[in-house]
Amino acid sequence: MVILALTTSSCKEKGYPKPDKLLNEKQMVDVLYDIHIGEAMSTRHRYGIADSLKIKSEEVYKGILNKYEINDSLLARSIIFYSSRPKVYEKIYKQVIERINLNIEEQKEQRNLNVIQKEDDKE
Repeated sequence: MVILALTTSSCKEKGYPKPDKLLNEKQMVDVLYDIHIGEAMSTRHRYGIADSLKIKSEEVYKGILNKYEINDSLLARSIIFYSSRPKVYEKIYKQVIERINLNIEEQKEQRNLNVIQKEDDKE
């Protein structure tokens, strides 16, 4: 939700001035990947399970910030900066999407292996 607001409000072709502290492109890919995976997990677990097992979006973001040892203002500045440079931001997001798709394929393969293993165990 924060990312969407920042992204849509900061699409200037000339670009936002480069801040002194900024996540590099690889770090942005890593952080955005984790944010999207975390959001997907949070959304998936919102309904149909006990409240104690639900993953809250705030917890997801705090965990990601802690993982990368960054604060929310550094992330916000980085998002504003890169989103003001559409070609660079598109390049970053292509890498994020590639990682997500790879993750999906790996999960499918793992599920198939689990099914095969269960069938072998029955025999």
